[in-house]
Amino acid sequence: MPITQQEKLQRIQSALRMEAAQNHDGAIRVYQELIARDPGDPGLHYHIAMARLARLDREGASVAIRDAIRLKADVPEFYAVQATIFRSLNRLDDALKAVRRGLEFAPDNLSLLQTAADLYNIRGDIAEGIALLEPHRLRAKDQPQFLVVLAQLYLSNDQPLEARAALERAISIPGITGHPAAWAHLHMGSVAEKLNDYQTAWKHYTEGNRHRGTVFNPDQHDAIIGEAIRLWSTERLAKMPRAKNRKAEQLVFIVGMPRSGTSLVEQILASHPEVYGGGELNFVAQAGAELFRPTLKAPTLDESMAAVRQPALDRESQKAQKLMTEPAPRAKRFTDKLPQNFLHLGLIELLFPEARVIHCMRDPRDVCLSCYTKLFGGANSQPFSGDLTHLGRYHRAYERIMEHWYQVSKLPILPAVYEEGVQDLESFARRLVDFVGLEWHDACLRFWETKRDVVTASTDQVRRPIYTSSIGRWKRFESHLGPLFDALGMPADAPWPA
Repeated sequence: MPITQQEKLQRIQSALRMEAAQNHDGAIRVYQELIARDPGDPGLHYHIAMARLARLDREGASVAIRDAIRLKADVPEFYAVQATIFRSLNRLDDALKAVRRGLEFAPDNLSLLQTAADLYNIRGDIAEGIALLEPHRLRAKDQPQFLVVLAQLYLSNDQPLEARAALERAISIPGITGHPAAWAHLHMGSVAEKLNDYQTAWKHYTEGNRHRGTVFNPDQHDAIIGEAIRLWSTERLAKMPRAKNRKAEQLVFIVGMPRSGTSLVEQILASHPEVYGGGELNFVAQAGAELFRPTLKAPTLDESMAAVRQPALDRESQKAQKLMTEPAPRAKRFTDKLPQNFLHLGLIELLFPEARVIHCMRDPRDVCLSCYTKLFGGANSQPFSGDLTHLGRYHRAYERIMEHWYQVSKLPILPAVYEEGVQDLESFARRLVDFVGLEWHDACLRFWETKRDVVTASTDQVRRPIYTSSIGRWKRFESHLGPLFDALGMPADAPWPA
């Protein structure tokens, strides 16, 4: 049945309100109903792409924005969204192609220029990114995200005063709130910290976190961790089959808290000619969702885990590994550094019993402070990171489940302490290379020279030689961190490593 323009607008506004309230699934249902009635409207496909991207359904978002472009190829915003999706999938060549295609239609479009410059920043092409944005600074006076990307480039180029000026303009935009405000204030905090103005830095970190708008329930998360420990007991793991995947030795999973050194470990290994750094991938969780999907015969997770059979494991193992290693299927070793795979080590053992795990560890006070000062990608991504008490609670839950894996898992797990790597890089790097079963290569000691895309909050750090200034960073803000110390159960005078 056809739909009137007025009804369509009302339904779209309703869906946008759902998205603002983090109800992305509800918004997607509305857009799907509208598309069923008016499939030729490219704007509807654009909206559903945005909603799917917000809930981290990158593949679904990619299909939706492709449909929007197919219906109307000259809308520059469509290409900006397509580039953002490709960026989140680590497909940076495709992201740049999308941006350049959009710029053919609109060479002065600020959104596309900002997206292109962000990609240049990821790739280490800092001067090119600055040259792209600087001519448009005055036009972007009311575009906070444009100004933040410019500030990021200035920071990467050791120009903190220029970065501060760009961020001051962003913060002064009337009505700035939500994600743009969080982004601008957290970066302003980084600039002030770089200039040794720690009081101003903390003021902006606090203000940035006030604008995050994320939701986290630490009691609920503790219950989820407790249930995971119960489900993945020693007895159950012993009874479950393992995938027969002779190629699983290729895989190395780098896990730990965000900001615990996972990017450093991957960059060291990826500097080895026989290793491909895959970045942060989510194929393990997707395989788990397929394996343990509820059915009429096995409606609960307990029952679906008991019902899983080896042919299903073989199928999901091969499928997941093929998707993961698509950029370099013949690499001798391939890393997945999604930190939160620490939740899935039982599943990884079933799917890839020959894989290796590197567990990155760092002083919890530095880890949590670093999370507090960063805005991670994706809707509600790392939702615990905007509150000091939530950060401490999340870290303790992570420690709890990692202790469990050390007790029950048969996977080889190498603890990699960040501070040890910073203080003795060669010993640290040699231990990593030996653990993954490769011969030593001197390029691993010059990891910052390795040209590769790093799509994480650590983009800038892995391009620099090893430095020690991040050890004990929490001491700069000690007077503000009481809630964190309490939640961690770790006072300011506690030693690390413990």
